[in-house]
Amino acid sequence: MATPTVTLIRRGTAGTTDSGISITASTAAIITNVVLSNKTANTRYVTLTIGGYSFCTSLQIPANGTVNFDARLVANPSDLVVVTADAASAVDYFISGIYQ
Repeated sequence: MATPTVTLIRRGTAGTTDSGISITASTAAIITNVVLSNKTANTRYVTLTIGGYSFCTSLQIPANGTVNFDARLVANPSDLVVVTADAASAVDYFISGIYQ
């Protein structure tokens, strides 16, 4: 049995649109942590989808605040991870997990 690899699946700054990034085509991933950080003085709204399914939709991130999710979400090979916000360049994100 292969040893799972803990990795940063995706990080960046959310835009108002996002074409997404694919989970590795040959390996499923377990998303274990999502961090969303609002860099502005206004409440921002974030949507995160994995494989076309909503993890959070228009989630409120408080002004200058951070939201952290500990999760165990399976993402299948080639699933797209898409992060968008109501304002471009307002929210940074980190998505960590384990490739199986």
